[in-house]
Amino acid sequence: MASTKLVIRSDRKNFGKTTIYVQYTHKSIKKKFSTSISVEPERWNVKGQKIIGSTTEVTENNLTIQAARARIDQIVRHAIMHGEEPTFALVEERLKQLLSPTPAGQAAEQKSPQTTYTSFLELFASYIEATSSMKAHGTVKHYKSTLNHLHAYANKKRLPLSLAQVDTTFYHDFVQFLTQDLAMTNGTANNQLKRVKVVMGYAIDQGLTDNLAFRKFKLLKHTEADVVYLTKQELQTLFEADLSTEPRLAKVRDLFVLACTTGLRYSDFSTIHPNNIVNDQLVLRTVKTRDWLRVDLNQYSRAILECYPDGLPKLSQQKFNDYVKDLGQHCGIDKSTLVVRYQGSKRVEERVPKYTLLSSHTGRRTFVTQSLERGMGVEVVQKFTGHKDLKTVMRYAKVADEQKKSQMNKAWG
Repeated sequence: MASTKLVIRSDRKNFGKTTIYVQYTHKSIKKKFSTSISVEPERWNVKGQKIIGSTTEVTENNLTIQAARARIDQIVRHAIMHGEEPTFALVEERLKQLLSPTPAGQAAEQKSPQTTYTSFLELFASYIEATSSMKAHGTVKHYKSTLNHLHAYANKKRLPLSLAQVDTTFYHDFVQFLTQDLAMTNGTANNQLKRVKVVMGYAIDQGLTDNLAFRKFKLLKHTEADVVYLTKQELQTLFEADLSTEPRLAKVRDLFVLACTTGLRYSDFSTIHPNNIVNDQLVLRTVKTRDWLRVDLNQYSRAILECYPDGLPKLSQQKFNDYVKDLGQHCGIDKSTLVVRYQGSKRVEERVPKYTLLSSHTGRRTFVTQSLERGMGVEVVQKFTGHKDLKTVMRYAKVADEQKKSQMNKAWG
């Protein structure tokens, strides 16, 4: 059976950077094909088969190595479908044909073993399948959601939506569809556009199109989402609330307080097991980035975990986000909060009770903001949360500074 995986050489771990290879296995024999991308061994995620990190360079390199693997997979599939033995020699020869210019008048008439896509929707689905192993489950769900929106758009316009049709006309029509037909905010619409651009970039890397119009797709104007977090008093109110007659709310309260006092994402705090507690620390590998985190316990997180010696209660993220709003309403977290968003060029302002804005991510925001307000250094907060980009943490620092200013004025005038 033929198979591929991305690997680094184990015998080069003490030589600085090492090359990433596509390892092709055929009849239990392995051969490595270079991707021309190198990485420090400690930054290679063996299980995820990708480079650890979230910078633009890392993202581009991960796409490049995944594309190298996809090329070999396509060659092997093509050979098997046409009754050929996918030997090392065949794969090597077909790779040379793909990666080397074809001399005029020679192999021009030969069929390429590479799958040819004309439909952007088919390519998008293929991209999801090809890269799902190197993306978090939540990220894959987002890409599938964008594909569903693209299908809905294509059906409305009665378009096949070919790669050539992903042009400026598509951009304007798709933006209108997202913001008007689907009533998306500009921030949400921008996420769809970003994914379209990633997949079109993938098509360029694969040599499937020369359509570069997507590089001119501009993101829409939008307000940076306000940092919704619990105040110190609101957190204390939740922690001390008597929910003995509301077991459903008691469970979500415990999970939410744990998130607020550890800074963990839902994908991490929802899977905590007693085995993750080592020397008064939570020790775990994050689902999203697959980095190791060590989060020291405090009086709140310790008290919550002690209540569940056999493991935390299980709730889906959808149910959690529904129940945490019920919890906030039950506990009186109902301060009127201004929400500003853009839909196309239209600015929409709305005042809503604070509890309607609570979600699993509010816990992470609460931890960062509260930690800064209580005097924890930005760099220390970053170590606890695993944020790669200091700019993200500094957004919360700005909120904390404004809160300090407010408290100063309140205390001293």
